[in-house]
Amino acid sequence: MVLGCKLGEIATKRFTVPPAGKRIIHIDNVAEEFGRTAEPELCLWGDARETIVELHHMLEPEVAEIRARQQGYADSVAAKMAEWRVAAAPRLTSDEIPVSMGRLMGELNQAMPADAILVADGGFAAHWGGLLFDTKAPGRTFVPDRGFASIGYGLPGAMGATLAAEGRKVVSLTGDGGFNMMLGELETARRLNLSFTIVIVNNAASGYVKALQHLMYGAGAYHASDLAETNYARIAEAMGCRGIRVEDPAMLAAAIATGLASEGPTLIDLVVTRDPAKMLPAADNRAVQVKKGDRVA
Repeated sequence: MVLGCKLGEIATKRFTVPPAGKRIIHIDNVAEEFGRTAEPELCLWGDARETIVELHHMLEPEVAEIRARQQGYADSVAAKMAEWRVAAAPRLTSDEIPVSMGRLMGELNQAMPADAILVADGGFAAHWGGLLFDTKAPGRTFVPDRGFASIGYGLPGAMGATLAAEGRKVVSLTGDGGFNMMLGELETARRLNLSFTIVIVNNAASGYVKALQHLMYGAGAYHASDLAETNYARIAEAMGCRGIRVEDPAMLAAAIATGLASEGPTLIDLVVTRDPAKMLPAADNRAVQVKKGDRVA
């Protein structure tokens, strides 16, 4: 079942997912998406939420039969997830310096309440967040900008989530490149007394761009992807907000706890690797083989 996805090149891993021969039910509110990149067996044109609710009611008499039929598959997914958690544990607890993005996600998983919201800017903030963030409860707790081909969403996204979900904790991830575009809105957040935590992934680069340049063209072949070294915690303090600079993973838990417990905006300036081969979640981007025509996502 495909729900609200246009089945483009990135989402389908260059049109290899779903594999050939799979029966597809496609639900979307834009009819032009049906059959554009794959041939669904059934097209359901309508609001995604309302369509799912209607399907739920229609299938209710068959719930027991469906659950029994799918139980083996559900158990296998749980087992695979348990294996994955063991494999991912070294990333989530890494003591490496500069601080690993995996360690950041591990600390957020531990600290954020079940109903807290993680906002993720475009680029690798959403990439790392989507890979390693644990959603602990039903509902919308992960709000990424991935797929909208934009950055700069992290700060206004945090402000919007805080206003829309009063009483819930909000944490936002953004790169330094994206944050630079919207930095002035810290004044707005302070003036409105919005309480959220924003983590600036500080690698002095447009990290996703630089990592892909490294992958595609090799070490040293970078263009317009480096940024000036900046202490964003000092900028936050100068604008009347709380600023915490984190250069050691041992400081992360306390910084996040401070942000979650504080009134007003808290900015965590997280110093991460400057090595473009380590900026994306792949173990080592230099090991990836890229063929002509590939678009690595």
